[in-house]
Amino acid sequence: MATDDLRESVRHLPDQLRDIAVAAADLDQLPDAEGIESVVVLGTGGARVAGDVIEAICELRATVPIVATGARCPAWVSDRTLAIVVSPSGDDPGVVAAAEAALDTAHAIVVVTSGGTLGTAAAAWGVPVVPVDPDAGPAAGLGAAIVPVLVLLERLGFVSGMTRTVSDAATQIAERLDSLFDSPRVRLLAELLPGRLALVTAAGSIGKHAARRWVQELDQVGGIAAVRRRLPTGQVDAEAGARLADTTRNGAVLVLLRHDAEPDGLDGGVALARERFDHVVEIHADGEGPLAQLLDLVLVADAVAAALRERDTTD
Repeated sequence: MATDDLRESVRHLPDQLRDIAVAAADLDQLPDAEGIESVVVLGTGGARVAGDVIEAICELRATVPIVATGARCPAWVSDRTLAIVVSPSGDDPGVVAAAEAALDTAHAIVVVTSGGTLGTAAAAWGVPVVPVDPDAGPAAGLGAAIVPVLVLLERLGFVSGMTRTVSDAATQIAERLDSLFDSPRVRLLAELLPGRLALVTAAGSIGKHAARRWVQELDQVGGIAAVRRRLPTGQVDAEAGARLADTTRNGAVLVLLRHDAEPDGLDGGVALARERFDHVVEIHADGEGPLAQLLDLVLVADAVAAALRERDTTD
């Protein structure tokens, strides 16, 4: 996606997030929360990442366990479990199979999808469906998978403050737009990465999922070989990363994704990384709260990937 196209796509992202939240807030046939003692979030790919993020956001705030299990309906799902099935395309056979398994054992099912096989099945089952846009870009697509689930969980009384969290994230993205594409870090990475390996590292749940999206965007959109590495915890880790960098012609660029929810005690690993690698670029998430900071890091990845593609087409 060219930078101009991405800029236009991101311009609509705040409204897309708000529209998705409204769709979830207006959903009819909401299950009865009475008797629900756990929630399972089913989905693969970007939806699995979304499920993991939802689990991380709700971990310290939810009144019942909320667990993401991918395309697997766990054995503990029972008539006291709510299953939320997330598949933007609706055509992942593993997710459809997991939904069918949950239908037989769960208290209730809610589906988040654009249609496809899952949408057809949900209509036949008579379960509520939150519609999403299947063509949303990376950040919007991730938001489309996360936002409706957070809003539904709030409506059911399992977690509070989610509507405000979504609204704040949308506002933050709107304010961030003007500076995103002209960021010195974006320009620096667009200059450093061609011909080099990208080693993307981050800590904590939000950082881990943001790093996954960075690797995907750099590889699939920016045309850059990229891998995710953990932040060095000692000299052995640092040397292992350095050996990987040495296998590439021009070495590697270590991209450090930083955010407010990362665990304590990272200073030593950051110092080791700066000491061992010639090119280290830190990206600090903007915004308040984990959702805003996750989407911000993903948007920066979009901007870097677009700048790389634009550079490639103009060279």
